[in-house]
Amino acid sequence: MQSATHRNLVELDVHPAATADVFLDALTRFRPRVVHFSGHSTQDLIAFEKGEDGFHDSAIVSASAFARAIAAVDDKPLLVLLNSCHSAAQTGKLVGTVPFAIGMSDTIGDVDAITYAARFYAAVADGQSVQAAHLLSRVAIEMNGLLDRDLPTLACVADVDPSATKLVTPPPE
Repeated sequence: MQSATHRNLVELDVHPAATADVFLDALTRFRPRVVHFSGHSTQDLIAFEKGEDGFHDSAIVSASAFARAIAAVDDKPLLVLLNSCHSAAQTGKLVGTVPFAIGMSDTIGDVDAITYAARFYAAVADGQSVQAAHLLSRVAIEMNGLLDRDLPTLACVADVDPSATKLVTPPPE
């Protein structure tokens, strides 16, 4: 996002190796428009860190509990991006609570996942719609010679148009 047109309109609250408690604190204190999870998951589980001192120890959280945490806050995000393996199955639990959810339909390689996320957020910060950012990110995977272009899937509620929704809107000039 460093070179994105509207990068100054984006505020990040980054928590590498987050525990479930850190995640809950960030939801209530930062009140994000986008929740991005990058890590390990299955169709039904998400792996948070167990403790801040226990690097790579996992605290396994059900997809339902994760979705209930998102649903519990007053100011819900607009998008949840689960940049982790087999997470597309979890988007159904999120859509309805949030208008948009993105997940991976199978095992995704680290470089593919990073390429997707980097292009997605650059496109969002350039004022592109959720749909355009998603499609550009899939193309970025392909154009970088990577194989997992079809794995990121976008789900949304029926009455919301992802091609008409922008997460970053510059102020009128």
